[in-house]
Amino acid sequence: MMKREMSDAELLEICSSGGFQDIEIEEEDHSIILLDVPIQHQGKEYARLTLSEPTLYDVLGAAQVIGKRPSLQSVYDSQIVLVAKAAGVPQVVIQKLPSRVLDRAVEYVTAFERGARREMNDPEMMDALDLRPEKIMIFREAIQGGGKEFSEMKLREPSVAERRRFKAGEGSGTIEAALRAEMSLVEEISEWHRAALLRLPISKFAEAADYVTGFFIPGPQTGTAFLQN
Repeated sequence: MMKREMSDAELLEICSSGGFQDIEIEEEDHSIILLDVPIQHQGKEYARLTLSEPTLYDVLGAAQVIGKRPSLQSVYDSQIVLVAKAAGVPQVVIQKLPSRVLDRAVEYVTAFERGARREMNDPEMMDALDLRPEKIMIFREAIQGGGKEFSEMKLREPSVAERRRFKAGEGSGTIEAALRAEMSLVEEISEWHRAALLRLPISKFAEAADYVTGFFIPGPQTGTAFLQN
């Protein structure tokens, strides 16, 4: 069998400044976690976790577990629920994981929302706010809900009445209440069906929610009125 002739590009690669070391190495896929010891549950073996980005529905379900008074245990329980939803496996399987494996999974699934949210402690946050009168989000794959398909989301600055309803919704101060208040506000402004909204990847929902609530963040106060006791 004749040896395959190398192309000119392949031959010249060795003369490049970096040689073969310039070849890009694929990044590790952190969405897949291989288990050293497979987990057995109801006659099925789980040798790996394949994680996906949570939806708003998934995050809302996890927030419900925390309840009215967050505790270390309720927050941990909510993380178990979120990872189970993102991996598509029973919660019992997640509870059998080595604890550090769960930590890795939690870091992966929560990074989507964390990366999409504004940083409230950032001193330059005000300069980074998106205060355009309109924001349009385009989705490559249409999201279904209420018998319709939604591939575009149009957002705008909320009205006084919408802001008032938002404030009333988040009044209890729980994580679930805050999330539901954001959902209602985005739903009202975008006119999306709620089922479609719940199917949104959490990073996209966080982007939409941060835009509409960004108008509620006060800028630097001026004048003398705010100095009065």
